[in-house]
Amino acid sequence: MSASGDTSKDKISKKKISSRFWSEYIVKYKNKIYISIVLMVIVAMCSSFYPLLINWTYDLLEEGNSSYLYLIPILIISIASLKGISRYIQVLIVSKTALSINGDFQNKLFQKIMNSNIEIIETNGAGNLISRFINDTNLINEALNRIINSLIRDGLTALVLIGVMFYLDWTLALITFLLFPIVSVPIYKIGQKINILSKRAQSQVGELTTLLNQNFQNIQTIKSFQLEEKEINNTKGQIFKRVSYLYKMVRARRIIEPIIEIISGASIGFILTYTGYRIINGQSTIGELTAFITALIMISDPIRSLGTLNAVYQEGIAAVDRVYSLYDRCNEIKDAENAKELDTSEAALTFKDVTFKYDNEDRNILDNISFTIKNGSRNFIIGESGAGKSTLFKLILRLHEIKYGSILINNLDTKNIKIKSLRKNISIVSQNTLIFNDSLLNNIDLLNIGSKIDIQELTKDLNIDSFVNKLENKINTKIGVDGVSLSGGELQRIAIARAIYKDAPILLLDEATNSLDNVNEIEINKTLDKYFKDKTVLIIAHKLSTFKDADNIILMKDGQIVGQGDYDSLFKENQYFRNLLEKSLKN
Repeated sequence: MSASGDTSKDKISKKKISSRFWSEYIVKYKNKIYISIVLMVIVAMCSSFYPLLINWTYDLLEEGNSSYLYLIPILIISIASLKGISRYIQVLIVSKTALSINGDFQNKLFQKIMNSNIEIIETNGAGNLISRFINDTNLINEALNRIINSLIRDGLTALVLIGVMFYLDWTLALITFLLFPIVSVPIYKIGQKINILSKRAQSQVGELTTLLNQNFQNIQTIKSFQLEEKEINNTKGQIFKRVSYLYKMVRARRIIEPIIEIISGASIGFILTYTGYRIINGQSTIGELTAFITALIMISDPIRSLGTLNAVYQEGIAAVDRVYSLYDRCNEIKDAENAKELDTSEAALTFKDVTFKYDNEDRNILDNISFTIKNGSRNFIIGESGAGKSTLFKLILRLHEIKYGSILINNLDTKNIKIKSLRKNISIVSQNTLIFNDSLLNNIDLLNIGSKIDIQELTKDLNIDSFVNKLENKINTKIGVDGVSLSGGELQRIAIARAIYKDAPILLLDEATNSLDNVNEIEINKTLDKYFKDKTVLIIAHKLSTFKDADNIILMKDGQIVGQGDYDSLFKENQYFRNLLEKSLKN
């Protein structure tokens, strides 16, 4: 079904999207869909028996034959029970299938984003990604339910009832109203249950959104500590926990339908029997009951549902298209065919003619960058904001792929190093500190594998114990999402402790001490000297007063290197360096 304004190109595109979605997600559940179709046929056939039974009742009444009247309520209750139970089971199967498809779709999308380069997150923003992840996939779930149920079940029911109406006298146009006062009590109780489940489901949506936002906003730290699989599994658990709540809500809602069906069937049966006896006794007329009116009433809902199906399809296919457009823009970073483990005996880095730009931008972020970092050296990368300093770190970690040039570690191109091995041997402290909703200990030991570094000595050296000892459970205290109870300086010390505890041969510090005062910064630098004495350190910083002890300073401007050397040589020979130093001293 497509809107009348669709062009041939639009129709072809929608057909391709539908075909892709069917082959990737729906086809694995085809057996369940086939079972639900069989149940839909039963529902449609049961619907056709009502007007036929009514017609038979007329015949009995006209003949004055009361011998078989007692069978009518039995037959109708039996048919109503079969129809109600079949429909209940069918709806549960379709709903569970649609929710499972939706869960598969969400889980695969999340895996794709987590394993791709981070440009998809940087360019789209976490909020937009979460909206696609939650809202669009919910539209898809709703569309699946409506399309399967309305197109097949309501379509079959309408066709069968149309056949019955042609068999009967379709010119009659009276409407019969059925009363269901008995249904109000179970509906009220079920409504209370749905209300509780709805609150739980909404709460679960909030937890899932928080988790997604945490992962998308802090993708760099997650990747550098190789936490992709851990976070994928955590999020998968939250996704299917939400699926479970939603399924319970569907089950509670749908139990109303067989209750109404059985009670309405019983009501019709007993009303027909009672009216039949009254007709025989001359107290009522046969014209009050017509088979055609029953068929007409029964067909109104399926026709109404089918009439709104196109709008549902359009919303659903548009949502699938939006999610696929995001999915297809995720460029997954994979190991090369003959990728090797990184040799950690040394940690020398070389940039060779590296040029980098984002796909959606014209200008180069880095333009023909070349430099060498010696093993065990301390290196500062300085320059004004937008010079491309942080991009260097992202490329070292392979958070983006390099299209021009190469980065070597120990003379081995990073593209030929296994990603897990590469990131295992690099620690990073980013500008934005990621704090998980976990204990302080687990926030330092992210990989939960321990370290040869004594964590108590480390927290003491970084002055973390000054606030840890005030916490209720000390280092095992849960510090909450984003560490909201901690100061910026405390958060930065935790991030530095995490990087040191990882004990990797390469350390990347991106404005790692910008939230610390001068006294604390000096103490932190002493701690770094202690733990990274023989390791390769790259530091992005703006406080030029800390550069005097650097082995090497790389000066950047507009994506290019405009100077390199130690502090004294740059101060003597580079005017741009002196300008930055003067500006820093003024600030």
